[in-house]
Amino acid sequence: MRALILHGPDDVRLDDIPCPEPGPGELVIRIAVALTCATDRKILARGFHPSIGPVPAPFGHEGAGTVVAVGAGRGGFAPGDRVVPANSAPCGACEWCLAGRAGLCEDIAYLSGTYAEYLRIPAPIARVNVLPVPDGLDWGLAALAEPVACGVRGAERSRVRPNEQVIILGGGLQGQVLCAVLARRGCRVVVCDPHPERRELALRMGAEETGDAPRDADTLTRLRSRTPGGYGAHATFAAVGTVAVWEQAVALTRPGGEVNLHGGPAPGEILAVPAERLHYEELTLQSSYHHTPATFRAALEMINADRDLFRGLLGDEIRLEDVADALVVGGPKRIVHPGPRRH
Repeated sequence: MRALILHGPDDVRLDDIPCPEPGPGELVIRIAVALTCATDRKILARGFHPSIGPVPAPFGHEGAGTVVAVGAGRGGFAPGDRVVPANSAPCGACEWCLAGRAGLCEDIAYLSGTYAEYLRIPAPIARVNVLPVPDGLDWGLAALAEPVACGVRGAERSRVRPNEQVIILGGGLQGQVLCAVLARRGCRVVVCDPHPERRELALRMGAEETGDAPRDADTLTRLRSRTPGGYGAHATFAAVGTVAVWEQAVALTRPGGEVNLHGGPAPGEILAVPAERLHYEELTLQSSYHHTPATFRAALEMINADRDLFRGLLGDEIRLEDVADALVVGGPKRIVHPGPRRH
């Protein structure tokens, strides 16, 4: 089969490799579509990630497809079933799993390799984190369940209440999902992003208003002045993995408020936060990473219930040959078809 294999930084190759066979408890699916992701962009640039192991390694972690083979002992699935796998599964027994922090599981099993024609799903994931695709839901929307689950988890971590002010810095997919979940909670959401099309989408997702990304101290001051009493947001989400944006999030949060750092920074970056604000204003700093089996299920239900809305998170359709260029360019998610390009 054809599969994209990561060989190192900025080195991904379309290789011919053997088709996978399922081991005990495993599934093999024929990939219908994969999705590009900003995380894959970072993995390509850095040439490594904890979820993929040593290179060369299979690449890609969002996708959906049809079961073609079932390993011994794996009940509940049959060839022909339409499914969407998460890209991980927690052990369910460690300290963090028992505390409801499954994304931090000390023995988490990861999946990688959706940029391919076929995918072997490890037994731990096949056991707890493969879901049937709802009737009539198209493949691209089904594959959105994994990234949407991360945004659902970020909102789940927040204690912000109905009618309280939320500022979200960043209108990419994670910012849009945070907006949708928190607006449905009854929060008054403002989304800031430099791209007009993202601001327009945020309004459809439920934002009360939108604005350009703050770029200096003056724009931060103006944005903070528009919050209740001019004190800042009750909760500010930095939906961008950039430390400078994280520092802006702290500046935009009111005394007693909450800052959620929702994005993966580069290794070695240091966050500078005024210590006196943490103490005298009782700011809460928290972060959210990855997802849980519960948020993966909630995400698929959310997408299925509002298909037209979530379709706005998907961009053009491409082939495996186009993935590397699409990741470098960035922009909206692309729907990746694994078959060869027709001439």
